[in-house]
Amino acid sequence: MNKVKAVLMNVLQILKGWFTDKKVLIWLGILALPVIIAFVTVVAVYNHFAPELPSLSQLEQINPKLVTKINDMNGEIAHEYFVERREWTPFDSIPEDAIHAVMATEDRAFYDHWGMNVWAIPSAILESATSGKKLRGASTLTQQLTKLLFLTPERTISRKIKEMMTAIRIEQTYTKKEILEFYMNEVYLSGGNYGFQAAGKFYFGRPLDSLTIPEYAVLAGMLQRPEAYRPDRHPKAALERRNTVLYAMRDAGYINNDDYHKYIETPITLAKKEVNNDAGLYFYEEIRKYMEKKYGENSLYADGVTINSTIDPAIQAYADSVARVQVEKVRRRVKYRTTRRLLLTKKYDMPEDSVVAHFDSIYADFKKNYLAADTAADLTKRRYPDSIRYHHAEVAAILIENETGAIRAMVGGSDWNASRWNRAVQSLRQPGSSFKPIVYSTAMDNGASPCDSVNDQPVSIPDPDDKNPNKVWRPANFEHDFEGMMTLRRALYRSKNLPAILTGMKYGLNNVVNYARKFGIVRAPLMAVPSLALGSVGATLMEMTSAYTVFPNGGNRIEPYMIESIVDRNGEVIERNSKVEHEVLRPASAYLMVDILKDVNIRGTAARVYANGFTHPSGGKTGTTNDYTDCWYIGFTKQYTMGVWVGSDNPGSLGAGHTGTEDALPVWIAVMKELHKDLPRKPFPVPSGVVSKGVCNHTGKAAGEFCSEKTVCLYTAGYAPTETCDGNHFEVKTKSADDATLFSNKGAVSSPATSAGGAKKARKMF
Repeated sequence: MNKVKAVLMNVLQILKGWFTDKKVLIWLGILALPVIIAFVTVVAVYNHFAPELPSLSQLEQINPKLVTKINDMNGEIAHEYFVERREWTPFDSIPEDAIHAVMATEDRAFYDHWGMNVWAIPSAILESATSGKKLRGASTLTQQLTKLLFLTPERTISRKIKEMMTAIRIEQTYTKKEILEFYMNEVYLSGGNYGFQAAGKFYFGRPLDSLTIPEYAVLAGMLQRPEAYRPDRHPKAALERRNTVLYAMRDAGYINNDDYHKYIETPITLAKKEVNNDAGLYFYEEIRKYMEKKYGENSLYADGVTINSTIDPAIQAYADSVARVQVEKVRRRVKYRTTRRLLLTKKYDMPEDSVVAHFDSIYADFKKNYLAADTAADLTKRRYPDSIRYHHAEVAAILIENETGAIRAMVGGSDWNASRWNRAVQSLRQPGSSFKPIVYSTAMDNGASPCDSVNDQPVSIPDPDDKNPNKVWRPANFEHDFEGMMTLRRALYRSKNLPAILTGMKYGLNNVVNYARKFGIVRAPLMAVPSLALGSVGATLMEMTSAYTVFPNGGNRIEPYMIESIVDRNGEVIERNSKVEHEVLRPASAYLMVDILKDVNIRGTAARVYANGFTHPSGGKTGTTNDYTDCWYIGFTKQYTMGVWVGSDNPGSLGAGHTGTEDALPVWIAVMKELHKDLPRKPFPVPSGVVSKGVCNHTGKAAGEFCSEKTVCLYTAGYAPTETCDGNHFEVKTKSADDATLFSNKGAVSSPATSAGGAKKARKMF
């Protein structure tokens, strides 16, 4: 102990001597000068670049842009929205072999440095200064992450200094594991892919934890030059680079020599890319607009939410295909008609088939040389009126699941790339006769029966908006004929105009407006005028299809929706949809309408449904507007309701024969047959409140024991006839032959029948 003390005292004496010797102090100052200069330089550099570095708050809140995924009804990814395709993978879920492949080539000393490799960077700077070449790499993983997150990619000394300074800050803010997690999820690996998870699925079709070491080596090899070493475009270069990474992994001790030789002989096998058939793009666009409007553009393209949608991918693809085929048939028919009406074969001295084959270019020339000069202000004086010009047909369709309201398919047009206007939800068009079920629903919900009579005869209705009492409206039927007395059932399945108008007037046009609103027709104004009964309103296909869900759902309209739930990146549900119902009709009234609309599909304007072999219980209604402008068919089974529209974007006549039956119905039949091929045949159950009663064909009273001719009719409770016929039929006029034929169907609740009140009762109605 005394010896140690003596040594210390000697050292102190020596130091005291040095600090009293001026020469020694001078030499110490000279030796310390570089250190002082270096310190001052570091402080100056830090102060110069510090304002340009990311703040501590930025470092602590790194939020990478993630992919927004849209799942289909089966939970499979159906569509994506992203600026950077990235699937964030936590460090604990990143395979160790993937990390080893990266570290072997990019930063073997990662766990030993504090953000920068003090030996590699000076040599890189010296090399750049002496050779005049761009500054080479030699960055640590942390420095590379710095460049990815905060800095520009140019190679300059100033950027390198900022990179080192920021890397040190990152190392002070995050753990090594967190830095690796950021790196493995942030790096760009070409093809719009960011991070190893997204790239693994893109190139190999499997998640990261199921890839092999050679496949990890392919991805790690792309870090140096993502586009040049992209395996699907440059397979030879990618293979050579992969083997370089495998060599580095062996050299670093991550794989043994035997595995190395085995791996370099392994070919690169990429996943087959699924062909994008563009199915459902109108559907996904509606979701995109909803998300952007409610949550903002940044959330849509960066927050990595998962949207669980209602789309049925198989039936959506089928509906898209069927709609395209059908609209092409319609267009071809319109082109032949236009060719004949405009005498294009004569004008261009070509056979008709050749004109149609080259119609687009020929019609463009015709517009330039003929239509451009046909601009008379008085449309009646134009040589080529709008009714004979070409109108390009488009198509739209909506499929709704009745039980839930989930939209299973949406066709917004024939070609998303040509037009993004969604005709299923954006176009307001006149529904024509497809509106009539709302009129008859108003009647049924206010005591009418399908057996009630109405007179199909010419009427003159004063114009309520004109002061001239002599100005009247004389509506006609589509087929320009009149059948006289008929039942409401027959009037609807035959789509007669006069009976629909008279029924609307009898039960109140204001009442019809109110019911239409309850049915969900809300986008456009509704005027309580007689033409309302013929669908002279504006409605979208979505509104009309949703309205028809009232019938199979026992009087309740189901609110249609496209999103089941939205889940954030952490698995938290931020939005969830559930079934929303609106009471529109009494269940009994809805059933009476179902029973009538079934006749439309069996022997009415949509009789092709049954004739084409679709035998599932179904109902629906066609619609064709003035001058064959809009063609509709909306129909339902117990499980689904589907609406189809065909027409021109700029409303114009498609020409005679283009009806809901001809143009829209074929799409419905094809899709519903495909959809229901494995589904059970579900009948429409009869609810309480429906009364079935035998009615005398002569008097309209409840059939008595002396009534040999009677029909079973449907009523809502409280509205069936209570007076029993006594058999005195002599004072009642004989019914029409058609009615007699209809009345011969007896005994079934759903059997067609005519007037429950007879001709005498019908005359009192109007």
